[in-house]
Amino acid sequence: MAYSLKYIKIKTRCLQCGKEILYGRVDRKFCCEACKNSYHNRRRYPMREDMEGAVLRRIDLNHAILERLYKMDIHTIDLLTLSHLGFDPHFVTNFRRVGRHDIFAIFDLQYEMTPTRIKKLEMITKR
Repeated sequence: MAYSLKYIKIKTRCLQCGKEILYGRVDRKFCCEACKNSYHNRRRYPMREDMEGAVLRRIDLNHAILERLYKMDIHTIDLLTLSHLGFDPHFVTNFRRVGRHDIFAIFDLQYEMTPTRIKKLEMITKR
């Protein structure tokens, strides 16, 4: 005997978050639009979250190195020495050019960078 599927309640779970889907069509795969978008974005860009995490870890490491130097009252240092400490000058949160000077910032620390040195390391004060 054939039964119509619309009368049989099959408990399904969202493919993204795993929550039980309580309403909608019986073949529904997601509990909401946000889960649907997250699922498809994760499938389309599988390495995106890993890359974002790696970038944030590098920025945090750079900040920790500069903060340690600032607390030790070191305001100028060679880039070679910084690279031995694990600093990577490519990971910053802000950049601006003032005249002929390149000013970089990582969160609340800013510094001027030349081809061989970092100088004028200082804490940015809130106004």
